[in-house]
Amino acid sequence: MSDGEKYPLISIGVSTYNRKAYLQECLNSLLAQSWKNFEIIVVDDGSTDGTAEMVVHEFPQVIYCYQKNAGDAAAKNHAARLAHGEYLVFNDSDDLFLPDTLERLYAAVAADPGSCAYGWYVTIDEHGVEQPTRAKVKHFPDGEITKTLLRHIIVCNCGTLMPRELFLQQGGYDEALLCAYDYKLALQLSTVCRFHPVPGVVFKRRRHGDNLSAVNYEKQKIVLKVVEDFLTSHPEIAARYSGVANRRLSRLHNKLAREARREKRPGSVERGHLRLSLRYHFKMKTLYRLINSLVK
Repeated sequence: MSDGEKYPLISIGVSTYNRKAYLQECLNSLLAQSWKNFEIIVVDDGSTDGTAEMVVHEFPQVIYCYQKNAGDAAAKNHAARLAHGEYLVFNDSDDLFLPDTLERLYAAVAADPGSCAYGWYVTIDEHGVEQPTRAKVKHFPDGEITKTLLRHIIVCNCGTLMPRELFLQQGGYDEALLCAYDYKLALQLSTVCRFHPVPGVVFKRRRHGDNLSAVNYEKQKIVLKVVEDFLTSHPEIAARYSGVANRRLSRLHNKLAREARREKRPGSVERGHLRLSLRYHFKMKTLYRLINSLVK
């Protein structure tokens, strides 16, 4: 077996925007991989903090590309188009890979060409200190994951290894979305390929004030739209998992109601989401919340 067969080229796409210090740490974690055959592609989404100079001078082995600010999804798609690898994985510029991340991700798909591998994370703060991290599920499914994926976002854009051609065939990430573009693609991919979980932590996810994934009302609306659109475009899945889908939609409207209240939006917005939550799945606690919102 040749090295190319044993160690196929894996392309690591890194999108960044004004995160020079975090990016430096990120790239060092990628260069420390135990995997023997990989390339790193940094797409700079319009940084003005000296990112370009830092990458060029300190990381000459990295492929660097600057683009006018177009958003994180666009930067990741650009990295995928520049990639040469058989497999593609992304890492956000503020997150870190473990030394054996690529090795373990590939081991999960080696016997099943055309499949994807995914893994979970441990949270770190802005200083790199590990924080308590709760997994979304007790058991990460192997193979067909659509049902669980409808319940929870268990596939992240970081720490997911996929065939590059498959990513491109599916159109990559939806650049019109501010967030949840990785969730949308994961749902799409789950209908056409198998996913294999990797035990243990695959990457370190940094939480800080500028996270794109920070929760608010508008971002929760995007997640809701992603789920609704997926169910509309896959009526057979909506029918097969109707109970799961309805509970998910109910929970999302509950979250939107909480965010609407927290952001002091009009009471009618909160009540509208609570009514929809009850329509999809009745819970006494939700009914109490609706009644309380009416009497205030």
